[in-house]
Amino acid sequence: MNPGAPSRARAPLDLGAEHAAGGRNGAGALGPRRKPARTLWGTGGARWALGPSPAITRREVLLSVLAGVVLAVVTTWPLVLHMGTRIAPDLGDPVRSAWQVAWVGHAMLHQPLHIFNANVFYPHPLSLAFSDSLLGYGPAAFFGSGTVAALVRYNLLFLFAWTLCFPAAYLLARELGLGRLGAAAAGAAFAYAPYRVTEAGHLHVISSGGIALALFLLLRGYRRASAGERGASALVLAGWLVSAWQISLGFTLGLQYSYLLALLGLGATAYWWRAGRPSLPPRTVAITCLGVAIVGGVATFQARPYLKVAHDYPTAKRTIKEVKNYSAGPAAWLAASSENRVWGSATAGMRDHIHSKNESVLFPGGGILLLAAIGLAVPLFTRRLRLGLLAGIVVCSVLALGLGLTGAGYPYRLLYDHAPGWDGVRVPGRVFTTATLLYALLAGAGAQALAARVGVWGERRSLRLCPRGCGGAIVSGVVLVLAVVGEGAGHLGHPVVPQPARAEVGLPGPLMDLPTDGPADRVWQYYSTNGFYEIPVGNSTFDIPAVDDLRGGMNRFPDLASVEKLRYYGIRTVVLHLKMPKLPGIVGYAFAEPPNAAAAAAKPIAGLGVTRERTGSLVIYRIGPGPKALHPKP
Repeated sequence: MNPGAPSRARAPLDLGAEHAAGGRNGAGALGPRRKPARTLWGTGGARWALGPSPAITRREVLLSVLAGVVLAVVTTWPLVLHMGTRIAPDLGDPVRSAWQVAWVGHAMLHQPLHIFNANVFYPHPLSLAFSDSLLGYGPAAFFGSGTVAALVRYNLLFLFAWTLCFPAAYLLARELGLGRLGAAAAGAAFAYAPYRVTEAGHLHVISSGGIALALFLLLRGYRRASAGERGASALVLAGWLVSAWQISLGFTLGLQYSYLLALLGLGATAYWWRAGRPSLPPRTVAITCLGVAIVGGVATFQARPYLKVAHDYPTAKRTIKEVKNYSAGPAAWLAASSENRVWGSATAGMRDHIHSKNESVLFPGGGILLLAAIGLAVPLFTRRLRLGLLAGIVVCSVLALGLGLTGAGYPYRLLYDHAPGWDGVRVPGRVFTTATLLYALLAGAGAQALAARVGVWGERRSLRLCPRGCGGAIVSGVVLVLAVVGEGAGHLGHPVVPQPARAEVGLPGPLMDLPTDGPADRVWQYYSTNGFYEIPVGNSTFDIPAVDDLRGGMNRFPDLASVEKLRYYGIRTVVLHLKMPKLPGIVGYAFAEPPNAAAAAAKPIAGLGVTRERTGSLVIYRIGPGPKALHPKP
């Protein structure tokens, strides 16, 4: 290679992308040329402006998955060494999610027609719909039982959520035309966007890999179907099935993904109409209809209990005031999470202007932002695609501010008032998840272009750090990928998860653990995975007056009023914990009831109709029917 040759003659920007017909062993190739026919993409064999579907070998897919696993293990280290004792990043929502997945799997096996009637918030029905359901993770709970199994299962799913995002975004970027290094940068930028570490405690939010994977499968399937290739229908069907699975994890991401699919569908329909309405492959049309029906069926199955809950519990409806609490001004675009190693301290001043510091920190990352700007400028993607990605970033970033951009709350207020489903969204900032994927695709293009340029610069100066040719580009590309990961991977805590004492296992329910408040009740939910006995409390995304009444009534437990309230709600057993782990707080539950567990344990119980037994740090009360004097006959 002549070091003085013009850079464009080297064609280094591909960095591993293969022509569709030139893959090794023909894997993923478009196959032999066929007679030109009028297809969705035009006549005479013309194809989409993005070019033919690239060859992607099984080896490449496996390596991308392996890379995702390694990065997930390294960035969460040493969690993998303590799967049965610790959890990331705290003892808040992750503990509740461990119960959630365990319950869904249990219900699928034992009461599949009543999955949403969970054992928490007894006797309220449909209590699984008090927060995102995570139905799609239910099969993971078909094996194992008890609290330790629930914890190991959650940690595996936590690692899976980080892992899936990398190969999913990698494959989507490859399908859009990037080479391997550019796609790797896109995978890293999506999996380790600074925003994601903010949501590390919310499994239903970080489980966004299905979005990128479904888009890859659908795009690749429809492309190959237009060329009449074998296997295209399977890809299309797989894309719709993954879409349904993503929606089954909850509407936090499922709602925005559904709208994204609808917009892409409208765009494809408009393209087809402008192309003269060419004939479509009947098999592809049939599978598309089937896929849409499956997605619609899953969405309907999930939506029904949530609509019922919204009807039965007025507090379940998101008020403007509540949405405002989780909205932010433009300062959120420049604020990173305090857990971010690179930008946490640097953006502390911006976080001071944000009300919700763990939900409205939307800084995309300096490195990702720079690479995305380069990707927007270089012609690796078509002009239309680059503008589409930019428009998507702008729209999602603006909507992620919620009602905080303008005094009147627009433009988000339009979604809240008129778009189906959006009046149930409590945290608008999570719309930024889609923006992170769009940022990642542009960043991948920018990384590929920058790596290629650095490689050319190195060759011109006879830098021989790697083999001749693309060595400099490969080295610089790997450095960029690792830099993106380092910028986004934050510091995660790994607290020890408390386990129930042996004396508490097997007690009759309904059972109430005390003290009760928001943080503690998440732990009691987790404890209930030992047999799924009924408990009257839990953790939800809205206030339930009856639960608040029960909690407040435990202030002076054990006394006549509190014991009668327990009888009224059907509670048979109370476990008073004298020692409590340090738990993260929740706004709205400032005081545990009873406030002093030791003082409560010392109170006399004569005449209350209860028995008491102390075992270690537990005091177990069995609530009897009570003296007749407490229940006079009419």
